[in-house]
Amino acid sequence: MIDVRKIQPNESVPVKATVEVAMPQGFGAVDTLVAVKGRLIGRRDSFILDAGASCRLETTCCRCLRSVEQRLSFHITENFVETETPIGEDIGFSDKTIDILPAVQRNLFLSIPMKSLCDEDCAGLCKQCGANLNDNECKCEGEVVNEQFRDLLQMFED
Repeated sequence: MIDVRKIQPNESVPVKATVEVAMPQGFGAVDTLVAVKGRLIGRRDSFILDAGASCRLETTCCRCLRSVEQRLSFHITENFVETETPIGEDIGFSDKTIDILPAVQRNLFLSIPMKSLCDEDCAGLCKQCGANLNDNECKCEGEVVNEQFRDLLQMFED
């Protein structure tokens, strides 16, 4: 929480914080600590947070489901207005204190890669037995064909 009572218009104050972000269940990532360093700039009727942020993010490889740890850096530029119901993308605050968590969450979530890979050459899992093909080859024979698509596949064989 940042107390903004003493910040005048066009004045800028340093911001340095570590923010804990709880990750939503569907993101495939665990909660993380985000280091934020930048400035909070006073305007006539708002405050602008202009900061850099970084964290270590633990996600899951989309091919083999192994845990993947990656370093993520991103920039935050957010406008805070003193209101209960902000308009547009502004973030509201009250009681002359700003909580930067919503700004950090929003920008972190937008910076997370859609797909994480443990390695560019990840072989993934066997479609039949589920064995991790990065560790060893499975003993499955042949390819399983969905019967609904057998006729369609035969068209491409001719």
